[in-house]
Amino acid sequence: MDIEKQRQQHQHRQTIINLYNSGILPDMIAMQLDITKDEVHKVIKEQSSEEERKYKAVKRASNASSVGMFYLDAVISVDLAIKHAQYSMWKALKGEVPEFNISMMEEAQNILEKYAKSKVAFVILHIDIVGSTAMSMTLPVERLATIIQTFTQEMSLIIAAYGGYVLKYVGDSVLAFFPVNLEDKYLPCANAVNCAHSMIKIMREGLNPILSEYDYPEMGLVVNKT
Repeated sequence: MDIEKQRQQHQHRQTIINLYNSGILPDMIAMQLDITKDEVHKVIKEQSSEEERKYKAVKRASNASSVGMFYLDAVISVDLAIKHAQYSMWKALKGEVPEFNISMMEEAQNILEKYAKSKVAFVILHIDIVGSTAMSMTLPVERLATIIQTFTQEMSLIIAAYGGYVLKYVGDSVLAFFPVNLEDKYLPCANAVNCAHSMIKIMREGLNPILSEYDYPEMGLVVNKT
């Protein structure tokens, strides 16, 4: 493949991504660019997979003993997290129920077992949806469950990216913890606070705009740190 053709393909792909990120639905993108819906969905899916791969890479880096603790906010792209959340919610509202990933809770269990016979400090983060009660009065149970599951999955991803672990899910809330490094106990606190800020931004700029497009009420977020 020559360089010019590669450049054209890259521009075409970027155009699709830019249109999608601007809030245009995939069906409309296909009509505007005179391409198939499958082609649009393929580009969006590939972009989503790339973003998730970056999440996992950051997670591995934050857990590597050779790297140690550092300010993860410097390497995490919240914009990518927002785009990932938008695509996940869009898929959920289109009827593709998100797969519940229990591996994050398994990681948390492994960490807790590691510290079972020692004293250790944790930063605790509690995330709760504001507005789910109102939604439960207007939405079918299945649709509400899908929205909440998408929310918890996206919050779990950003928690993991910031070096935290999901302890448990309680209804429409998530309870997470960040192990405190004795060498620098302030770093986990900073990562937890930055994680909370990113969560609020993902809710406002990622999940809520897609809910609004489908005429669903927007959700708020309450984050508590101890």
